[in-house]
Amino acid sequence: MRKVTGRTDRVVIVGAGLGGLACALRLAAAGREVTVLEREAVPGGRAGRLSLGGYEFDTGPTVLTMPDLIEETLATVSERLSDWLTLIPLDPAYRAHFPDGQTLDVIADQDRMAAEIARVCGGAEADGYRRFVAFAEQLWRLERQEFIERNLDSPVDLVRPAMLELIRRGGFRRLSARIG
Repeated sequence: MRKVTGRTDRVVIVGAGLGGLACALRLAAAGREVTVLEREAVPGGRAGRLSLGGYEFDTGPTVLTMPDLIEETLATVSERLSDWLTLIPLDPAYRAHFPDGQTLDVIADQDRMAAEIARVCGGAEADGYRRFVAFAEQLWRLERQEFIERNLDSPVDLVRPAMLELIRRGGFRRLSARIG
């Protein structure tokens, strides 16, 4: 691993989106003095809110699929997600409405989601959903272990056997073909 020369006890992060905030927490946990700069009046980046006519709208993510990532980040500074947020699982997460009048409930549980897809679209589509979920899980494990959780100091550090495996598995191709 390459080391940064000079002092690194003070760090400036540009942007208070989810990535900038996560980086700030992890650096603070490592003992750095962190300053976060944000052009907007509030943090959050794309995960913002819009107040309009007495209503509040989320302007960013509508589904939180991996709360454990937030939990891990907060744990670096001895905080717990449950002390800051009350997450209420929705079941279904949402309901898609189609022009022909059909609806499809989007469900977090894979088996129930496959059953819902089978109900609306047929068994072959449900099987395709299961294959896609397995594909996405494999890519996530490979990407997280070999790239996200590693210190990469230069683009050359990306050249590794895991990159070839990611290419082989289709990690750089459009998902539309896989989904289709």
